[in-house]
Amino acid sequence: MAPRSGDVAKLIHPVVVLGGGIAGAAAALRLTQGNAQPVWIAADRAETFKPGEHLSASAIPMLKTLGLDSVLQSEVHRHAHSTYSAWGSDTLIERNSIVQLEGPPTVLDRGAFEDALALQAVASGAQRIYRDIVNVRIIDGQWHLETTSDLIKAGFVFDATGRKAIIASKFSPRFQADKLCCQYALFQSEEFQTPRPVTLIQAEERGWWYMSVLADARVILNFYTDADLPRIDPTAFEQSARATHSISAYLEDYGYKSCGLPKRITTNSSWIAPTIGAGWAAIGDASAAFDPLSSHGMTTALWSAIKATDAFLMQDREKMESYAESVAKGVQDYLTEKNQVYCRESRWPRSSFWARRQTGSTKPA
Repeated sequence: MAPRSGDVAKLIHPVVVLGGGIAGAAAALRLTQGNAQPVWIAADRAETFKPGEHLSASAIPMLKTLGLDSVLQSEVHRHAHSTYSAWGSDTLIERNSIVQLEGPPTVLDRGAFEDALALQAVASGAQRIYRDIVNVRIIDGQWHLETTSDLIKAGFVFDATGRKAIIASKFSPRFQADKLCCQYALFQSEEFQTPRPVTLIQAEERGWWYMSVLADARVILNFYTDADLPRIDPTAFEQSARATHSISAYLEDYGYKSCGLPKRITTNSSWIAPTIGAGWAAIGDASAAFDPLSSHGMTTALWSAIKATDAFLMQDREKMESYAESVAKGVQDYLTEKNQVYCRESRWPRSSFWARRQTGSTKPA
């Protein structure tokens, strides 16, 4: 039986998972499936909407491994059959899922997806504690995790705290390939016609736009540029979107208007050195975080959670080392592919954003 909340700080727990996203939930669930009793420390998700909704079909086998393949059958998600991109020219090129052997991607309600994973992890026996971590220390070979209200001790820790990587960043070098960030906003239409469910990607001089229709017919619209470059004035975000060539036409055709001012998040490519820590492992974005253009993020979160927790459950150091080496190889493959994709766009050689991406370099910034 899991310890009561008040008893958590009095025990030394064999394994603790830090972080409330997909990697954290998947790790907590996988550990319970291996008969471990993890403590899962994760702050409550403050907002109902969370950006990052394009899930590759390659994630489906991992969801099956976790016993969660049915989670995508919810009506709050939709299949992404058609993706259009204007990249390298103003011409929209369609990529239809009918030619993808692995099947169509899924446009998620990201918050609902994470909630479903979390619900299954807790139902399977993970003890979730809603806390923020304020400090971490190792004393006599044990982790001392200071939260906003107590001290939790652990023998092993999985760091699933995203790009902050509160454990991994202390004990392993972290590299960064770019300074990409995202402004995003939801759009809604009051018209009664059903919008065509598409995803659009469009490059422009300052960066690139991403638009996708959610299952509830709202539209998520993202603009990507580097954090040190001028961003779009939040009050002019909708106006800038309507100045685009392709996305503006879609917004106009279906009567979409912004639901509010855009918000901003970090979306850079960053990763830690392939380190096998003494009593810790990084998973998800804490281990390697990718450009959203790649659609690798959520799939990698699931894969890394499964691989790392399986190695822990088997107490197999060689498998943990193999996991770290696989992450390192995946990062290098990703950087090569990322550079190739960005180099296809050469219309704005004087743009700081695009000039930085024409070097072909795969080394950290």
